[in-house]
Amino acid sequence: MASIGSWWRVVQNEKDRSSGLESDFEYRERWITIRLVYVSGFLMFLSFGVVTTGLWPYLQDMDPTVGKPFLSVVFAAPPAGQLIFSPLIGWCSNRLSSIRVPFVILTALFVFGNGLYSVVELFPTPHRRYVLLLARFVFGISTSINTLSRAYISTATKLSERTGAISMSSLAQTFGLAVGPIIQAALSTIGKEGLMWYGLRINMYTMAGWICAALGVVYILFLNPSCFVHRTIAAQEAMKTTGFSKATDTYEPLKMFSIWTVMIGYSVLMFFYVSVQTALSPISLDQFGWSHEESLYYLGILITGGTLCSCAVFLLLPQLCKRFQEHNVFLFFAIVPLFISQVVMIPMGSKSIPMLDSSNNRSTGVGGGGGCPIEQEWCNSIPPINQYQLTISYTMLCISFSVGIAISQTILSKLLGTRPQGNWMALYTSIGGLTRIIGPASVVVYVRFGTYWLFGLGAMISGLLLIWMWCYKSHLRTTKKINHAEEMQRMANGVAE
Repeated sequence: MASIGSWWRVVQNEKDRSSGLESDFEYRERWITIRLVYVSGFLMFLSFGVVTTGLWPYLQDMDPTVGKPFLSVVFAAPPAGQLIFSPLIGWCSNRLSSIRVPFVILTALFVFGNGLYSVVELFPTPHRRYVLLLARFVFGISTSINTLSRAYISTATKLSERTGAISMSSLAQTFGLAVGPIIQAALSTIGKEGLMWYGLRINMYTMAGWICAALGVVYILFLNPSCFVHRTIAAQEAMKTTGFSKATDTYEPLKMFSIWTVMIGYSVLMFFYVSVQTALSPISLDQFGWSHEESLYYLGILITGGTLCSCAVFLLLPQLCKRFQEHNVFLFFAIVPLFISQVVMIPMGSKSIPMLDSSNNRSTGVGGGGGCPIEQEWCNSIPPINQYQLTISYTMLCISFSVGIAISQTILSKLLGTRPQGNWMALYTSIGGLTRIIGPASVVVYVRFGTYWLFGLGAMISGLLLIWMWCYKSHLRTTKKINHAEEMQRMANGVAE
């Protein structure tokens, strides 16, 4: 209980105080700012979760002539905005003495994007789809704040604090993603007609945008100079450890092979997570013969369970890293579960997939709801995936993603050392945005070629990644072996001086 109380009160423990790196007041300022950085991730993913759930019906209400191809463009707008602007944000963060102003600007864009999303009806019908597209693109630009967050946490934490801080940041994002759909479901009681207030329609869709915009305004108030104080400590810790007097002297040569190995591992993890999330609905409708209502209900349970599993993993991750080295955690708790998640989804058995009779829209399966369309000819020759396979696979994927996204960022941060990390974290964020754009293409593979191709290729790619990581896991080691001869020489030089 004492440790929980000190966490909320932001109290420096004796071990940190004895290091002499900062006073109690500076420690408190630093950790209040870090926790405000956590909130930014929660807000961004909350907005993504709450808006995305109702995006398609809202778009149809605003423009009944719009088709699904344009929906895919709208879905791609946020990651495209993040992909384009993250490098610029990262470049700026390396040259600014404080990230407070960029935080305020990006949060203001967050408020504007969500506000614009809520007033689409004020525009003429032919232009509404493009206004909504612009709103989502502006929101995507605001999510570049994740680049600032990652770069700041890397420089504002000690090595011993970093894994826990990054895990908490990832937990805040996951929690926002989980709460978003719950808020949208609660708002469904308002209905799509809603009510008019000073010429603005307040309904189940627009209210979601207004809630996010209001939370953004409140967050801006907490970004005032008395609460949000830019403080770094990684360079000071490195200078004290090495004995150098300048931060630039503590920079170590970049291990490009190790850095790109982490980047590739992260990109593959993100790609598979996004692709499976996108394919969940078509798979449930085709393979199990579920109706749309059943699919929403059961997938909602599955995704909620996966999110809770991810939250539990984030909380346990710091303790896990105390028992095992981080590169081993990345290999055995991220890459291995990813491989299992793909292998376990390969269809087995001799049963047949329920087919959808296009003449009466009825399934040939027991449920009589969904089914595989006759246009997908591979359904006649491939056995179905069962529900146990999907449950095991999705659980493994959630564990893989939870560990991978936090540990890859931690390893990357430690490999980069004490140098400004804005550009590298921008690249890391851009890779995430790119995979979110191309990940949904997996549905095309599923529709045209079937589950053998989709999960067979997934097993092959994740298997190659596993072999690669196994062979070169030593390159991801972030703990250093102490050279006692060099340490004694450095101490002798310090005494001589």
